[in-house]
Amino acid sequence: MLTGRGTTLVELLVALAVGGVVLAAASVTVGHLGREGSASLARSRGESQERAALALVPAALEGLSPAAGDLAAGEARDTALQLRVAIAQGVACDSAVGQVALSAADSSDERFTVLAAAPRAGDSLWWWPPGGESWIARRVTSVSSGTATCAADGGGAQPVLRLAFATPDTVPRAAPVRITRQARYSFYHAGDGTWQLGLAEWSEVLHAFAPPQPVAGPFVVGASGGVRSGFRYFDAAGAELATTGQGALVGLVARVRVTVVTAGTASGGSASAIRDSVDVALAHGP
Repeated sequence: MLTGRGTTLVELLVALAVGGVVLAAASVTVGHLGREGSASLARSRGESQERAALALVPAALEGLSPAAGDLAAGEARDTALQLRVAIAQGVACDSAVGQVALSAADSSDERFTVLAAAPRAGDSLWWWPPGGESWIARRVTSVSSGTATCAADGGGAQPVLRLAFATPDTVPRAAPVRITRQARYSFYHAGDGTWQLGLAEWSEVLHAFAPPQPVAGPFVVGASGGVRSGFRYFDAAGAELATTGQGALVGLVARVRVTVVTAGTASGGSASAIRDSVDVALAHGP
């Protein structure tokens, strides 16, 4: 029986069947490629968040000294770490009782370099006295702007920041000065249900840490096989320090390991974990 010029019904049915197989195969291929593309995108996003976290935290840790109190006692935990963050550094413009003046004329000037944020009340002011053996620390009570002659050659007046503190100490002219602020990095449960790496700064108004602000994530805090995002601490001999209810003993911390884990998708569509870490050696002295 003929259905058209030279084409039988059997031939037509065969052609339709072959076409269906081809379309089905193409559909499977497109779906597979789509899943592969989604998995690749997820891996790329996870790796970028890991890179961000493993750059931020080590940068804050480098140069810190547990012996100088740069790590807060009782706050070196597996999911959180409280530390001093450097805000500014420079030298004192002049000698005055109960305050210090720092040049604010140019942030690129070696005499005053803003590292992270403008100083504020509640920060810690540190200076190294001539012939001293350690930094002297005082709590900043107020910050104001003004002008002063800072140049050693007697140049003209320039903008300065005046940081006051409550004790009658005198900061010598040209003494090295640095300003720090308490901050806390933590892996916390965000409002959308994800775990983020956040940074919280001390608030003088709240007399507590402000809510953490996300800086990278989302991450996996707990996963199969004990893989998790967080902090681990090691002493000078390389032995891992236990993080009990009081946290690791900060006086013994010589190295901090930061680990981040993101959720990924394997090529077969199954769930997987992408893990990376970095170790940061801390300073030995004050």
